[in-house]
Amino acid sequence: MKQVEIKLLGRDFTIACPEEEEANLQKSINYLANKIDEVQKSGNIIGVDKTIIMAALNITHEFLNHDVTSSVHIVDYKKKISNLTSIVDQALES
Repeated sequence: MKQVEIKLLGRDFTIACPEEEEANLQKSINYLANKIDEVQKSGNIIGVDKTIIMAALNITHEFLNHDVTSSVHIVDYKKKISNLTSIVDQALES
């Protein structure tokens, strides 16, 4: 497991994750950071705890309404297409 250092809301965190998942973890961190920024820019929420809860609720709402899951499926399809392209390229080279 790799130890990944992150900073959210001015606080440092160390998160353990498999090395092959570090890129996905970083995407998740960036997504969360953007949601936190959106909540803070609204100006309606005061306090770290409330900001984090509102960001989590916004992400959950997106997930339950398939905004996030549809983009996740697109990423999966792109990976599959890329893998198939590699296989075809290798076959053509033979």
